[in-house]
Amino acid sequence: MKGLIALVALCALGFAALTVVVTVGAVPGDAAVSAAAVDSANASPGTTRVAQVVEALTQPVWVYLLGVLGVLAAHRAGRRRQAGAALAAGAVAAVASPALKALTDRGRPALEAGLTTAGGGSFPSGHTLASATVVLAAVLLLAPPAWRGVVAVLGATELVVVSIDRVWLGAHWPTDVLGAWLLAGAVVGAAAWWAGRSREQDRDRRAPRGSGLPRRR
Repeated sequence: MKGLIALVALCALGFAALTVVVTVGAVPGDAAVSAAAVDSANASPGTTRVAQVVEALTQPVWVYLLGVLGVLAAHRAGRRRQAGAALAAGAVAAVASPALKALTDRGRPALEAGLTTAGGGSFPSGHTLASATVVLAAVLLLAPPAWRGVVAVLGATELVVVSIDRVWLGAHWPTDVLGAWLLAGAVVGAAAWWAGRSREQDRDRRAPRGSGLPRRR
C-alpha cells in the first residue's frame, strides 16, 4: 500500500507541475516532435487513414462505455468494492478532462493540417486520459488475477497506439499525452488504494476480538 501511495503522490505532483508549465508557456521539444509527426502523417496517407480510424474508435465516450461494461462484470462477479472504485475513477477522469482543457486553454498543435476532427482545448489529451484510466482500472481493480497479465499487455498496446495517434494527427502535443498518463495514474491509483484500504478495514472488523493476542500455553 505504501508503494501505491508513493506512486499516486508522484503522479499527482508531476501532473500539477506539468499543468503549470504548459499554462505558463511552450515546452522545449514539444513543437519539434509535433511538427515531425505531422510531416510524417502528411507523407504517409495510408498510415494516417488508419490513425484517423483509431481516433474514431477510441473516442472517450466509447472507451468509458467499455469501462462501464467491465465495472458491471466485476460487480456481478462479486468484486463490488473494486467495481465502485473503478467507476468513481472513471467519473473523475471524465469530468476532469473538459474542466482542465477550459482551465489551461492550450491551443492544439496542427489543426490547420486537417488530419483530425479534434477541437477545443488541448491539455490533457481526452483520448489518452480515457484509455489510460480504463486500462489502469482494468489491471488494478477489475480484472481477475488470472487475467491481469493478458489485460495488461492488451491494454498497454492500446494505450501506446492511442498516444502515438494523438501526436501523429496533430491533435495533441506530446506533453498533453504525458499529462493524461500522469492524471490517470493519480486518479486510478487513489481509487485502488481506497479499495485496498477499505477491504483491509472490513477484514479487521470481521476478525474475532482478541484474535491478535498471543495464545496461552
